Amino acid sequence: MAILLILFPVSMGIIAYLSRHHHQKIGYITYAFLITLNTYLMFFGKEERIFPGGWNRFNGIEIYFPREMYVVAFFFNIMMFIIYWRSARRHDNIFTALWLIINGTLIGILTSEDFFNTYVHLELISISSFLLIGIGRNERRIWASLKYMFLSYIGLTFYLIGVGLIYAQTGSLNLHIAFSKEPNPLAVSLIVTGLLVKSGMIFLSAWLPTAHSEASSEISAVLSGYIAPIGTYVIYSFALYDGFYNEIKEILLIYGFISLIIGGILAFLENDAKRILAYSTISQMGLAMIIIAEKKELFIPFFIMHMIYKSLAFYNVGRIYEKTHIRSIILLRDVNNYDINKMLAIFSIFGLSGIFPSHGFFVKESIGIHGDLKILLYISAFTTAMYSIKIINALKLSKKIYYSTILISIIPLIGIVEYHFTKLDLIISITALIVSLAVSNLKTKSLSIKLNYLENSLILQIFSIVIGYYIIKLI
Repeated sequence: MAILLILFPVSMGIIAYLSRHHHQKIGYITYAFLITLNTYLMFFGKEERIFPGGWNRFNGIEIYFPREMYVVAFFFNIMMFIIYWRSARRHDNIFTALWLIINGTLIGILTSEDFFNTYVHLELISISSFLLIGIGRNERRIWASLKYMFLSYIGLTFYLIGVGLIYAQTGSLNLHIAFSKEPNPLAVSLIVTGLLVKSGMIFLSAWLPTAHSEASSEISAVLSGYIAPIGTYVIYSFALYDGFYNEIKEILLIYGFISLIIGGILAFLENDAKRILAYSTISQMGLAMIIIAEKKELFIPFFIMHMIYKSLAFYNVGRIYEKTHIRSIILLRDVNNYDINKMLAIFSIFGLSGIFPSHGFFVKESIGIHGDLKILLYISAFTTAMYSIKIINALKLSKKIYYSTILISIIPLIGIVEYHFTKLDLIISITALIVSLAVSNLKTKSLSIKLNYLENSLILQIFSIVIGYYIIKLI
């Protein structure tokens, strides 16, 4: 029954494409079925392992539905439905078809237990995202979608080469078998590099700021809330196997902290609201890498939290832009009305800000990092708080509504995240907030690096592979 979470939306997407005049009804019927089924599975469903075609684990593909996947899929389906409900009337049957197909595909990748199945879903996500980004046929959107497609395929090529090396070593594409013994370090480095490209990590994210900022509000929400983190989810699912995890832990920490801090700095320097959110995604993907390296059990709560908050932030900031044609932080301060959009944006941005007592603060402190790495986490508290307060201050609301919105976003995640922090953690967070308020009105100049797109992206990826390989060998 669980397999319908994947097959049903994909099938209905094809039907929606063929039914030009009834695509919205098909979309609503699809989500009514998905949410009903998902709710049942979350409360009464059992873990399922499926081997399509009756093949064994060694030769076939494996699909696994753990109970935690039902929870992730539930929040995912709810958010996808809300965004679709708010957006479908502005689009045609092609949008509905792509939306439903990518919905099923994104759930499908959560269940993949072999390299081949994972690759197929990554490929489908790339194609669907490419088409969704370009919807509207605006010149800037088309270029953004092409940039995404180019880098995506470069990343997938490295992933395939790495998978080929592992297949030559083990004779199987199944994760259980491939990681039952120590995998080829170069293969691991190639696979991780490809997935880091999909995640939009620093140095490998030339596609992300443009694609996220130029796409329409609903597409930006999906890209940042679901598609960028999906690369980190694949790394997490691979890291559940000790053979893979032991090889990549140090690389994830290095890349994670670099992305967390530099992404935050780039976000603060920006003056375009959507590009601030795009760079903040790079920063938060760095935090996801750190969580995988240090405390894997925290990844699913963080994944769900990011999925909800980031999609809300992008969608609502994007809707303000589409109604006013204003993205500048300075000009946004003079925009009146749109209180609901502003409230939801502030709620989500503050939730991820890492400022006490937001959810992001407790997630960071629950990782349990100590020593020199803790200092880097404290530095990131300042970079994250500065860009968060900068954009929150631009979304002017009455004080009563403003404080009510902030209070809603600090409702505890009871039973999901452990609440423990030191006095120093609290002092650093409050200091970061004070500094952020002091510098939020400073005029900044965005850091733009003009590169020959394809040549430099290739060089950076090859460079990361070589360095990654030798880091693994040294470790």
